[in-house]
Amino acid sequence: MEGLRISVLGPTRVRYGGRDVAAGSGQRQAVLAVLALRTGQVVTADELARLVWGESAPASVGAVVRNHISKLRAAIVAAGGDAAAILVSRGGGYALDLADGALDAAEFDRLVDAGERHRAAGEASAAALRHREALALWTGTALSGLPGPYAGRQRERLAGRRLTVLENCLALELDLGGHARLVEELTVLVAEHPLREGLRGLLMTALYRAGRQAEALEVFADTRRVLADEVGAEPGPGLRRLQRQILCADPGLAPPVPATTPAPAPAGTTVPAAASATPVAVAVAATAASSAAPLVPAQLPAGVGDFTGRTAEVGLVASALVDPGRPGPAVVVVSGAVGVGKTALAVRAAGTVRAAFADGQLYAELHGSGREPAEPAEVLAGFLRALGVPAGEIPECEADRAERYRTLLTGRRVLVVLDGARDERQVRRLLPGDPSCAVLVTARARLGGLGASSAVHLGRLAPEESLEFLSAVAGRSRIAAEPAAADEIVAACGRLPLALRVAATKLAARPAWSVAAVAGRLRDEHRRLGELRVGGLAVETELRRNHELLPDDLVDALRRLAALPVCSAPEAAAVLGVPEPAAGLILERLTGSGMLDSPAPGRYGFHDLVRLFALLG
Repeated sequence: MEGLRISVLGPTRVRYGGRDVAAGSGQRQAVLAVLALRTGQVVTADELARLVWGESAPASVGAVVRNHISKLRAAIVAAGGDAAAILVSRGGGYALDLADGALDAAEFDRLVDAGERHRAAGEASAAALRHREALALWTGTALSGLPGPYAGRQRERLAGRRLTVLENCLALELDLGGHARLVEELTVLVAEHPLREGLRGLLMTALYRAGRQAEALEVFADTRRVLADEVGAEPGPGLRRLQRQILCADPGLAPPVPATTPAPAPAGTTVPAAASATPVAVAVAATAASSAAPLVPAQLPAGVGDFTGRTAEVGLVASALVDPGRPGPAVVVVSGAVGVGKTALAVRAAGTVRAAFADGQLYAELHGSGREPAEPAEVLAGFLRALGVPAGEIPECEADRAERYRTLLTGRRVLVVLDGARDERQVRRLLPGDPSCAVLVTARARLGGLGASSAVHLGRLAPEESLEFLSAVAGRSRIAAEPAAADEIVAACGRLPLALRVAATKLAARPAWSVAAVAGRLRDEHRRLGELRVGGLAVETELRRNHELLPDDLVDALRRLAALPVCSAPEAAAVLGVPEPAAGLILERLTGSGMLDSPAPGRYGFHDLVRLFALLG
């Protein structure tokens, strides 16, 4: 008889023996989803409360959790299952023991891993087939309708992974000659994900190969308009290169010619004589020769096309990453306040040294400034998958995952980029142990406890860099035509890259507006933060996220200290009404959170926009 089956790649569904099991309310399903996505792992009642209810957990949440577990067990028993063997109490918590293939998300990972192994072996058709089988498991939005921070974070993660797999699958099918039938699917996907440049590139290629060159170029023109309107950026180098190839009818873009002879076996592979004439035998031999080879991940995101300034900082970070004289892996920390451009600089620096890390580049967003930062165990699982470990072979324990990760990286030249770390604890398990690797971490705090081999703290852009930034996004001729107004925008933005991008994007999206008009709208301090908002970019939103992470005592201190643009510990003590040592500690904590800066020993100051937020918020 078929055992327990749980589906989360759509509305949550539970079946046992081929029959539906009533999983109950949304919160009960959310509890089940946590246990299912952590199959075999013990999850305590406190963890379940945090992951399902977050800060809105009722005082009696422990009893509520026990009630949900009891009702889930009763539902399994009612369907004919052995609840005691499936949903067990263990080690002070609960664990869901599922058989292989019982969870659709795990089956999705297994099929994708199989597809990646086929792709590494040069078996594009088999790889595409496995990816399509994996994608067919989806029946809607993952964890649809489930409440709680964990479900929300997993919904976002799974949706992103599905889109990446779909993009890889479409690229494989395009290389197999499927351009004509893929145009419609890609057109719909581009409409659904207008900022996904990879999908737009695939659509351009499919249209061109289908003899629709003008439409392919119109996709590029539309991409340029959308990116300018939404994020104030130009298409990336890959799309620009593709446009040039289409314009000059590059033979490299021609549709693939179906192979008439089998591909040769990899060097060093011995093919049995009796089988050497058959393509299937060659493919089997190639797979056997390559299956033990680890995958080479290439996870670095695309850099912003209008990156400006920071030349010295980029050079410092890049040189530190490839320093050959260190005893252990290079660990470089880039720190700085909200909106100062840490991620953009890290991606630019990582891109400049990509060639030095031929065994791959790993990248993870740690969401350290959010309410639910990424768990090291989840990041390690993603890294292990990217390095070729099948989902079913990933260890359950975080420490075991870290050990497997370090072992896989031994002797390999791999760059690891950890973006948006909250603290040292979140990062330590993710550090390789081999000196052949390097790690680049971005964080609002300086993370002095990591013992970094190099640290770069970002401040404001220089005035000339700020003007260059405006010019790169809004257009050089417009900025040069109104230099006084441009200087006023730079001053109102406090030379903060995020604020400058918002202001410049508004200018780029409104060609009829003068530079002076935007400067005028930023002149009023009471309106300024509201004006620094365009599309999904908003300075106030980023500041509020950081502010919400502060404990109550720092929230109050920040508001009171905003009366002093620059201060020392004695001055802060007078304002806060606390002893000088306590005031010094508060100033250091606020500096570590990214809400204050320390331009000189013993001196602390606000960024203009942070101070404005503290005064008006």
